[in-house]
Amino acid sequence: MQPTPINPGKRTASPSEGRVKVMNWAFQNPIRLEDGAPRHFEHVGYEAGLALWRRRRMIAGLIVLALLGAAVFVLLSAKRYTATALVQIDFSRDDPAGGRRSAGLPLDASALVETEARFVRSRTITRQVAEQLAAEEAAKPDARPSDIAPSPAQREAQIQELMRNLTVRNDSRSYLIEIGYTAGSPDKAAEIANRFADTYLANRGETSSASSRRAAEWYSDQIEVTRKSLEQAEWSAAEYRRSSGIVETGTEGAALLQQRMREISSQASAATLARVNEESRLQRAKQAVAEGNIPADIAALPQIQRLIESREAARRQVSTLAAATGERHPSVIQARTLQQEAEARLQTEVTNALATIAEDVKSAKRVEEEIEAGASKAKSTLIDTRGREAELRTLQGRADALRERLKTLNEGHMQARALAELKPVAAQIMAAAEPNQVPTGPKKGLTLALAGIGAAALGGLLTFLLERRDLGFRKEEEVLPTTGSPCIGMLPALQPGDARVNAATQRETLRAIIASQHLAESGSAKVVLMTSALPEQGKSQVLHDMAHCLVEMGRRVLIVDASPRSEIDSTGKVALEDVIAGSAARKRVLEGGRQWTPAEVTARNPLLRRRAPPAVGESRHLSILQRRGGLSDSGPAFSPATLADLVTEARSSFDVVLVEAPPVLLAADALILAQFADIVLHAARWHDTPKATVAAAMKRLYDGAVRVHGVILTQVDMERYESFRSFRAPPSARKIRKYYADFD
Repeated sequence: MQPTPINPGKRTASPSEGRVKVMNWAFQNPIRLEDGAPRHFEHVGYEAGLALWRRRRMIAGLIVLALLGAAVFVLLSAKRYTATALVQIDFSRDDPAGGRRSAGLPLDASALVETEARFVRSRTITRQVAEQLAAEEAAKPDARPSDIAPSPAQREAQIQELMRNLTVRNDSRSYLIEIGYTAGSPDKAAEIANRFADTYLANRGETSSASSRRAAEWYSDQIEVTRKSLEQAEWSAAEYRRSSGIVETGTEGAALLQQRMREISSQASAATLARVNEESRLQRAKQAVAEGNIPADIAALPQIQRLIESREAARRQVSTLAAATGERHPSVIQARTLQQEAEARLQTEVTNALATIAEDVKSAKRVEEEIEAGASKAKSTLIDTRGREAELRTLQGRADALRERLKTLNEGHMQARALAELKPVAAQIMAAAEPNQVPTGPKKGLTLALAGIGAAALGGLLTFLLERRDLGFRKEEEVLPTTGSPCIGMLPALQPGDARVNAATQRETLRAIIASQHLAESGSAKVVLMTSALPEQGKSQVLHDMAHCLVEMGRRVLIVDASPRSEIDSTGKVALEDVIAGSAARKRVLEGGRQWTPAEVTARNPLLRRRAPPAVGESRHLSILQRRGGLSDSGPAFSPATLADLVTEARSSFDVVLVEAPPVLLAADALILAQFADIVLHAARWHDTPKATVAAAMKRLYDGAVRVHGVILTQVDMERYESFRSFRAPPSARKIRKYYADFD
C-alpha cells in the first residue's frame, strides 16, 4: 500500500479552471493516507459508509440504549397466553334422497370463508361475548356494583379490549377458521376463545335466506327505476340530436372546423402583413417626399422616369445656356421656366402616386377587416358546435352510466336470488381451545431485534441529518468545486504536548506552501495578500508563521497588518497610516529595519503565543507595519493612489511583502489591496467556516477582478480529517513525535 499525501508533490492542472494546483507530498499532512481503495468506493455508498463509521460511537450508544430499554420492557411486561379454537366451514347441502350433494351454483369458497371470518371479528359477536361475560361476573356472590350494572364507558372499554386481543385467521384451502384470544392467564384465554366460537355458531341461524330475499326485492325495485331513467335519458339524447342536427360526436367535424379556422387565420395573417407593408410603403414614400427625394418604388414608374428625364434635360439646358449667354438672357429664363414646369409636373405625378398608395392602404385595411370578421364568425361557430357536442356527450354519458348500472343491478339480482335458494353455511367446532401454559408474549428475541434495528435506523437518520449540515470544508477535494481555487495547504491545529512537534509540523507545511508559490526563489520581490471570509480564520497565524519560515530561508520580509484595531495603538511605533501618509516615515521604516522585538512579534497575536519567539538574528530580516485604528479611523488612507508608492518602495527594500487584509465579507480593503498583490491567498477554518460563506467571499473577490491563487485550510484536526477519507485509523502521534525528534 502506497501512502497518499494530502497534497502530492507535483503540479496538476485543473481541467475546468486551468489553474495550477501545487500539492505538497509529505509535509502538509504528517499523517499519510492509504491509497488503493478501488475507484468504485468513491461512490456515494463509500461516502455514506464513512459517515456511518465516523458516527459509529453514537450509533452504538443508541443501539445499547435501545437494547437496554427493550430488556427492561421484556422484564417488566406481564406474560401473555394465547388459546386457539378451530371452526370448520361445510359448503355441502342435504340431498333429498338422504345423501349429501354439493351446491348447484358455482361459488367462490375462499370468499365465503373470508366472509365468515369477518363475521367472527365483527362487533356484533364481540358485544354478545362481552354481555355474556358481564352477566357471569354479575352472578358471582362477590360481584361489585360496577360489575352488576356497568356504565356505557365500561362496556365500550371491555368490547375494545376483547377486539384488541382477538385474532381470527382463515385458510380457504381447508375451510378452517382459527379463533385465538390472548389473555393474562391460560384458562381465561381458552374460555374466551371458546366463547367466541360458541357465539359464532349460535348466530349462524340468523343468516337465513330472508336477508337474501329482501336484497332480491330491493334489486327488483332499483332495476325498475333504473330502466325508466335509462329510457328517459336515451329519449333526451335522441331529441337533442334531432334539434341540434348533430348525428355523432366524432372528431371529423371538429377537425374540419379547425382546419377552416386555421385557413382563415392564415388569410388574416397574410392580410395583416399586406396592410403593414402598404403602410410602411406609404410612410417611406411620405418621408422621402418630405426630404425632397422621390421614393424608389415611385421613381420606377414609366411616367415618373420620363418626367425625371425631362427635368434633368431642362436642368442641363439651363446650365448650358447660362454658361454661354449669362443668367439674364431670355433663353436662359425661358429654359428655367420649362424646368420649373417639368418639376411641377413631376411633383404632381408623385402626389398622385402617393394618393394611389394611400388607396392601396385603405383597400388592405378593408380586406383585413373582412377577413377578421369572417374569422370571428368561424370562431363563434366552432365554439357553438363544440358546446352542442359537449351537451350531447353529457346526455350520452348519462345514458351509458344508467345502462352500466342496470347491468350491475341485474347481476346482483341474480346472485341474490341464487343465495336465497341456498341454506345457511354449516359450521362446526373441530377443536376447542385448551389452556396453553407456554407464554406467547412478550417475545424477547423479536423485541430485542426490533429495538436494535430501530436504533440503528435512527442512528443512520441522525447521521444523515448531521452530515447534511454545512460545517465547512472537510476534505481538500471539496475546495476547488466550491470556490474555483485549489487547496494549496492544510495547516494542522496545535496539539497539546510537545511544542517542538507542533512547530516542526506547521513549519514543514508552510515551507511546502512557500515552495509551491515560489516565494523563496530569487528575483523580483513578491507581494502576497492573505484574506479570509470572516474573522478568526487563522490568517494571522499563517501569515506570521510563513514570515518566520521565509526569514529562516534568508529572505527579507515585510508584514503589513492591515486589519483594523478595536483600540488605538499608543505604543509610539510608526503605524501603517504614517507610512502611507508621509514619505519620510516610509523611508525610515523601509530602510531602518525592524520595529518589533522578538518577544513583541510573538505576543502581538494570541494565536502565536504558543510558538517560540524568533532569534534576534532572524528578526532583523523581519519588519512589521501595523494598522493603528479601526475602519473609520484610517479608512481614507487605503486608496490606490496612496498605496502605490508604499508597495513600490517595499518591493525595492524587501524580498517578500506579506499583507494581511480585513475579512472580505466585512470590509472592502481586501479588494483595494489586491490590486497591488502578485499572489492572493484565502484562509478558511477547517470544518468550521461554512462553505457558503467561503463561496460568497470568493465570489466577491472574483466580482472585483481578483484572482485567488489558492485556499489554505487552518486548524485541521488530522485525526478527524483521516476519518473523512478512509476507514483506517491514522498513525499514532507517538510515531510522528519520534520522527521529528529524530530528524528535526
